[in-house]
Amino acid sequence: MDSFNLYIEAKTQYEKLIPNKNDGLILLSLYDKYKDKEFTEQNIISIIKKVFKDQGNESPRTENHRNNNIVLRLQETFLWRNNSKRTYKFKKYGFEWCQNIEKRLIKRYSPAKIKRFFDELYKSLSENIVERKKFNEWIEDHFEIRKPELISQIEILDQQVNESVQEFQSNIKSQEKDILNILKEIEFRLEIIKEQALKIKNAFQISYDIDELMTGILEKDSGYDHIENIKRVQDFHDNSRSQLEHISKRIEKIKPRIREFIYDFNRKDFDRKTNKFIGYLLNNSFVKRDRNTKRIHLPDNLSGIQIKSTEHNLKLNVLSIRDISPKMPVEVTKRQVDIEKQKKLIEKAKKWKQEKARVKYWTNMAFQELEEKGTLVFSPLFFKILDKDKLRIAVKTAHSIIRRCTKLKHKYSIEIKKEAFTSSSHKETSLWQMKIQKR
Repeated sequence: MDSFNLYIEAKTQYEKLIPNKNDGLILLSLYDKYKDKEFTEQNIISIIKKVFKDQGNESPRTENHRNNNIVLRLQETFLWRNNSKRTYKFKKYGFEWCQNIEKRLIKRYSPAKIKRFFDELYKSLSENIVERKKFNEWIEDHFEIRKPELISQIEILDQQVNESVQEFQSNIKSQEKDILNILKEIEFRLEIIKEQALKIKNAFQISYDIDELMTGILEKDSGYDHIENIKRVQDFHDNSRSQLEHISKRIEKIKPRIREFIYDFNRKDFDRKTNKFIGYLLNNSFVKRDRNTKRIHLPDNLSGIQIKSTEHNLKLNVLSIRDISPKMPVEVTKRQVDIEKQKKLIEKAKKWKQEKARVKYWTNMAFQELEEKGTLVFSPLFFKILDKDKLRIAVKTAHSIIRRCTKLKHKYSIEIKKEAFTSSSHKETSLWQMKIQKR
């Protein structure tokens, strides 16, 4: 596989693997109508004519030649021909190509589905740990199956934001009278997308619990056999949460621009209407002398404009009644504090805080050494932590260092050798050799 170069291979096969627009639309029409059933050449030609007519590319003179070329071209990669029956059917690649596009276009956002997926992932991983099954089996049987759907849901939201942005950009150049209502609809739609992003983000919260379970796996003796897969799952969780945050931030940036445009449009529209009205008055009003007084007469279709009202507006003075009937006494409920439970919670919080502080201390020490020397051999440091702290602290420190290096890929690289490293002071524990370098 190392000798395989995707770019070079794809360069020579690209036209066969990726159809042009018209060929693609013809394939999708055939798929939509026949799926995995057989169809005739006449069926193909009928759809070819329909597609070219819809595209406005009809050419009756060369129609037969064009149709034959398309049918032959589609047979190269996408269609099978049964010579004895003179029928056609989709090849596996052609069927999957159309199917993937269909799935992409009909997929809808579903936070409930995402939450259900994560609940299933958490439950299956918990059972995997209890039953002492192989962690890699959980990756293959559960995580890899659900991962594409999880990615797809985030992409659907991002696509909706892109469509709203494009619609906004095209509408601000439009001269349509109903542009304000269109823009308000876009703003409303963005608010819905933001709520959807928040719901999916909430559904992703259980991913933290899954991360915690995987941290527990790392604490076991065989945990380091799975470090690459654990890192891959946690990277996916981090990236997904980051992408959802990015979608929310994009919406926050777009919405003020829409409001600003609406405000500016309303102001200009008001000025335009005012100027038009004043111009109409100046052009259609006239002065008429009434005895010794000159009076301005407005156009006939305008009712008289009242400059000052001769009628007195009614005013109401509201006097508050201060003599309020006294309230019935309300019995104050006394709060009972569970001292024992409170004590346990405080102890738990203190323990968690101390653990966090120790992990932060060792992580900072590791990166300080990395900055000074340019290289950090982590395995000896792991056992140094074990000498002074618990195994849990050492594992969480390893986890913390890996996560930070992953986030700063441009700055650090991690090299893991599948060779056991042991210490005389902790013979029951071993881990793979891990080295971190500055780029």
